[in-house]
This record gives sequence, C-alpha cells and structure tokens, in this order.
Amino acid sequence: MELDDFREELLDAVQMRLPVEPTKADREFAFLCEVGERLIQAEEFSDFIPSHFMGTGSKNRKLRVDGYELDESDDSMRLVITDFSGTKQTDAITRTKAEAIFGQLQAFVEDALSGRLWNNVPAGMDDGLELAGMVADKHPALVRYRFYLFTDTNLSERVKDLPQGEIDGHPVEYHVWDIGRLFTVSSSPFGAEELEIDFTKFVPGGLPCLAASQAEDYQGYLAVIPGVALAELYDSYGSKLLEGNVRSYLSASGKINKGIQATIRKEPERFFVYNNGISATATEAIIVETALGQRLVSARYFQIVNGGQTTASLHVARGKDNADLGAIHVQMKLSVVTARDTGKLDDMIQSIAMYSNKQNKVSDADFFSNHPYHRAMERLSRRVPAPRTGDAQYDTYWFYERARGQYQNEQSGLTQTQKRDFQRSNPRAQLVVKTDLAKFENSWRQLPNIVSNGAQKNFTSFAEYIGKVWGENGHTFDNDIYFKEVIARAIIFRSVEKLVSAADWYEGGYRANIVTYSIAKLASMIELQKPGYLLGFKAIWDRQVLSDALSGQLDVIAKDVVMAITTPPVDRMNITEWCKKRECWENVLALPIRLSDNIVAELVPPDEARNIERGQRQQGVMDVGIHAQTDVMLKGAAYWSALANWARQHSPIFGMEADLLRNASRMGWTPTPLQASRLIKVSERLEGEGFKRS
Repeated sequence: MELDDFREELLDAVQMRLPVEPTKADREFAFLCEVGERLIQAEEFSDFIPSHFMGTGSKNRKLRVDGYELDESDDSMRLVITDFSGTKQTDAITRTKAEAIFGQLQAFVEDALSGRLWNNVPAGMDDGLELAGMVADKHPALVRYRFYLFTDTNLSERVKDLPQGEIDGHPVEYHVWDIGRLFTVSSSPFGAEELEIDFTKFVPGGLPCLAASQAEDYQGYLAVIPGVALAELYDSYGSKLLEGNVRSYLSASGKINKGIQATIRKEPERFFVYNNGISATATEAIIVETALGQRLVSARYFQIVNGGQTTASLHVARGKDNADLGAIHVQMKLSVVTARDTGKLDDMIQSIAMYSNKQNKVSDADFFSNHPYHRAMERLSRRVPAPRTGDAQYDTYWFYERARGQYQNEQSGLTQTQKRDFQRSNPRAQLVVKTDLAKFENSWRQLPNIVSNGAQKNFTSFAEYIGKVWGENGHTFDNDIYFKEVIARAIIFRSVEKLVSAADWYEGGYRANIVTYSIAKLASMIELQKPGYLLGFKAIWDRQVLSDALSGQLDVIAKDVVMAITTPPVDRMNITEWCKKRECWENVLALPIRLSDNIVAELVPPDEARNIERGQRQQGVMDVGIHAQTDVMLKGAAYWSALANWARQHSPIFGMEADLLRNASRMGWTPTPLQASRLIKVSERLEGEGFKRS
C-alpha cells in the first residue's frame, strides 16, 4: 500500500464513523477516535480517552484539547490535539503551525493549573472542565507531559525534532503523528512503531555485553546497564519501553517496590547482587568490538518484558527522591528474536515475556494472545463467511486479528488487484482486534465499569475469565455458533456507537462509557425481566444489522444512561473515573427502564435458548475433535516418530498415550477425534518440556 492509498483508506474509515449529516465537529471527533484506536492497537496508548475543550483563556490565548491519557506506568500525562482537513490535497504542517497548535494545549494546562480556566467556560465543554480538574489534581505527582498532535497531513520535512518545553518545572515533549508516521506504523509487520534505542546516548560507547546463547530464531546476550542510564532511558521513552502486558500489570499493581527502594537508598552498591535485573527483547541489535570488549550500541523494537518494577523504581527514585544512582548497575538479558514470520515472532516474544514472569505476580492470562481461545477465533474468522446482504455478489469475512499487524501483513506482497480482492472480502469495517472483542464480550457480561478501565485492563480481565472457564468448558467457545454470537455483539457495539453519535440528545463526550453501559443495561434487563430468554444473536448475524425494535430499545436506554453516568455523587468528580466504579454500574442497574413489547417479541424463548446452548456445546466438542484430527495429520508420521524417539530419551510415556504415539508414527493410520485431541495434548506437553520440531 502506498501513502496515498493509506490516506484514502484512513479517510474512508473516518467517514464510516460519521452520522448522516455530519458537522465539522463530528468529522474531527471521528478522526480523533479512529487514530486513537489505531494507536491503542500499536500500543502507543493503552487507555486513550476523548475529551474535548475549546475556548479562550488568559491573555486572549486559544485553549484546546481533544483527548488524554494518564499513564500511571511512567507518571506522565498525555494530551492530544487534532488537525484534521479531510481533503485529498493538503499543505504540509510547518514548524510555526505545529508550535501554534501545541501552544493551545500548553495554554489549556497552564490555565487549568492557575484556576483561570473556570472563569469563562463555553456551553457544552463540561468534560474539558473535568479534565482540567484532573490536570490540576495530578500535576504535583507528574514527571512530564507528553503532547500529541494527530493530523491527516504531513509534517514538513524541514521540521526536525521540536525542542522540549516546560510547564511549571515539568518537561513537555511534543509528538506529531502525521499521515506519514501513521502509514509507517500500519506498514510495520509488528503493527507498532519499531522504536530503535541508541544506547550510546546514555552510556558512552554502549553497554558492556557478552554473547550468551544462540539458536535458529534468536540470539541471546547478557549486558550491564548503569542505574542512571536505565532511569534516563525510561525518562526519555516512558512506558513505550514496556511490553504491553507488563505495562498493564505495572499500572494495575503500583510500580513502587519497597524492597527495591530500600536497596537504592541504603545499599546501592549491592543492587546488582540483590536484584534480578531486567529481561528485554529486540528484533535487531548492533554489537561492536572495542578495546574494552563487546558493546551493545543499539537495539530495534526494544521491549522490556520483565523488570518493569525495577525500571520504574529507578525512574521514581531519581526523578522524585533525587536518589544517587551512581553506584547502581543492573544486569540485562537481551533476546534478539530473528524469526521473520511475524506471527511466530509475536508468539515468541510473548512466550519470552510469559516465562520471564513465571516467578512473579504476572499471570499467564496476561499473555493471552497465544491462548487456544484466540487461535479458535482466528481460525473461525477465516473460515466462516458473513451472510451476503443487499446486492452483494461475493462473501465477506469478519477478520479477527489475534496478533498485532496480521491484517496488514496478510496484504504484504500482494499485487494491487490482489489487495483490492482481499479488502473486498475482508473489509476494514469488519476487522476485530482482540481488545475490541474483550469490550464486546465484557459489555454483554454486564461489566461496563471494567470496560471503562481502558482497553488493556479490560482485556486482562477478560483473559482471566477465559483462562478460568476454558479448561472446564472450552468447547463452548470453539465453534461456529459462538463465533457468530461474538460478531453479533460486535455489530451491536458498533451500531450503538453510531446511534449515540447521531442522537439529538447527545451533547458530546463519554461516548465509550455510554455505549458499554447501555449494552450492559440491555443484557441485565433481559436477564431480570425475561428470565431464561435470550437476545436473538442469530438474527443479528443473519441480517448483519440491528432490527428497528432493538435500535429503538437501545436509544431509549442510552438516553437514560447518559444522565446516570454524568451525575456522580460528588460535585465535579471526573466522569471518566466515576464510570470505572462499581457504584456507577449499580446506579445504572437501578434505572427503571422496561423492555418494549417489540423487543420482547424478538427474544428467543427458554426452550429454544436451551437447545442453542446444547447445540453449541455439541458442535464445540465435534469441531475441536475435527481440528485435532487435521492437526495430527498435517504434522505427519515423521513428526510423531521423532516425538516418540525424543520421549523415550527424555520423558518416557506409557499406556494409552504410548500406543497412540506409536500408531501416529505409522503412515495410513487416522485417529478418532478423541484420540487426536489426546495426541495434541501429548505433543504440547512434550514441546513444553523441550522437544523441537525439525
């Protein structure tokens, strides 16, 4: 895909978010949400929240902000402003224009801190006032501000890095996400910005290191990094250095480890001895020979997968406590993953992260992309076509992206004609990423307060749920019926987003919270008012749109939900924070809304609902067995023979398992579905113990 094609695709995606008669504000909001969601997927953000304010401040300065994220992992406040043209031909953004746009963010923060912002508040800007209150409240604990500009134009080639600014002693960074930078990330095989760290900027000559291990798909190194350098590295790049699950864990658990802090203060010279150090991954590394030995000069797509607390604690000790880190050195294990298949590469990085964290509180559920649930959703999404609607003469699919960048990577190497065919069959509007799926499912599971915690935290919660029920009832999920229901819930979620945006009662702000709370409220109403009945997900899947009755019911619910979630118990309490609390959900639960007769007529009665559930389980058992049979046959007799030989030497197996393995090693034998499932479990266990496929 070329840059012009990408820009056209981005504008099309923005257009799909718009109501029938959009205003300029609607277009800017749609652009903000589209780019924000893409940067969440790229892990530039983890909990980006739209929050618009525009007005005039002190000294007649323009004030504006469009969104924010409070990054608790690195004590930074990220504030976003947009510059959206929406036209095909645009002028490049000059330094003067970029500085003027960022100046509006600076003025907003300064007036929020001084209290002047409250003196002249335009109508409809209440959500911006709440953000101003949060800025004033959080400011003393912040280490820095990170200002972001989202634009569909290009930053002028004459503009180099914008110099760092300052607000009340806090440094301010400037990040421009123009169309070129967005295109680069979309083209990346990892679906993320491939950050390259130049270690010579932090340690003259680079980090002392030794080659430690090597295999076909990775190279291992041991390095030592001064504590000052690690803290400065984190100051410069923040939580972007942390693998996504580690970032989420750090934010949720509180990053300050008292033991680490005590060692920093009392015995810094023993930090290397007492601390386990950090583990990191990269896709490339430059190692040079010097008179003093090998030095690690730089690393590409550098991610800390273990040791987030160590890193953040050094950052806090240096920045807030003025601790002397001069005597501290930290050991670092660096795994340079050289696999070229991006799916395998993503799996390997997550496996490294998971095994690196086995000894602490990060659960396996946090490293969820490799879970069979994800693989089942991926497989089903490629196999089950959506019903044709209107005059369509071809099948389309709801493309499930288990690993970042899969949708884009599927198109790499294709001709323009092949790309058009792929996009016709897999339209971007039917792309579902794993964090989206978690929103759809947890909304229907009546957990809107959890969904309101942000994409990554909600995803972790959903992962924990699936991790618990998969072993007991995994068949419930691995089948066509469940997949179609998931997509029906996706259609509901995205339809409510459009419904809210177009509603005459919607005054802007909190759309994400309104959507999840409205869907959860509908689910609770059906459960409480019509016990045993189900919403007709099959009908939604068959039509690929909501019925008029369902749209009307959701409109009624959403209108009442707005009042409930925007009336917190404490005056001027931040609405976004209020929506994260269980008490907010209890208020919405108490709303006296009745199901309409039209929607009741569409519900699936209890007898039919039980048949659907029974059929789902039966199909799941059958599908899992068929998938296992296919997997056994694809692996081939040579694989099973090699596995049997390895087992005899390293992990002997007996009884039925040994008999099955012996049979699988012979050409012409076909296992039953149950036998195939047992064989797959044996292979997974032995591969976990060290067997490698040839």
